[in-house]
Amino acid sequence: MSRQFQLYLTPEDVEALVSTLRSQLDILLIRSWSERPYPVPVKSPIRNDALMLKKGAVRVDCYITRSMESDIRMRFIRAQSRWSVESESEAIEFQGCEFDGKVLVRGRFYYQNDLLVDGAIVPKRRDFLIWADKVFRLAKKSLRRSKALDAYVGRHAEKWKLEGGRFAWTVNLRRGPIYEGE
Repeated sequence: MSRQFQLYLTPEDVEALVSTLRSQLDILLIRSWSERPYPVPVKSPIRNDALMLKKGAVRVDCYITRSMESDIRMRFIRAQSRWSVESESEAIEFQGCEFDGKVLVRGRFYYQNDLLVDGAIVPKRRDFLIWADKVFRLAKKSLRRSKALDAYVGRHAEKWKLEGGRFAWTVNLRRGPIYEGE
């Protein structure tokens, strides 16, 4: 099983959320990939390389964990010649929120709460599950829930949208952004 929620955050909202999490919980941000078989800490979850939007867009791409002693599992991706953090890790995936000033693409918080061990599904360690639940609760409490979007929205994203910005739930490479409500 897994837990997740969708969100719309501008870069300012991302930094504010990370600051809130850091001030109240024990968190460490790690890059989603590494050149070596171990995780790499990062100061900010924001990256300057667009995936779906045109050049100049920023996006969120990291994992949130408690510490370097957490059970972080890495897998070598031969085609990319690098290591990737696996979803089986004791970490919360923080991805998306690609933003180019005109479009804000939906992001998410996600983690698996169980593992496949010798063919059986077993829950992850209890202390990780308790910590991850605290992170989810604090993140949600720090944002506004939008029933219409089925997502949580940051204060700066709400203001930006009121000023004419558009939320997209995904981007199709041929068609471009697919906006909420389409």
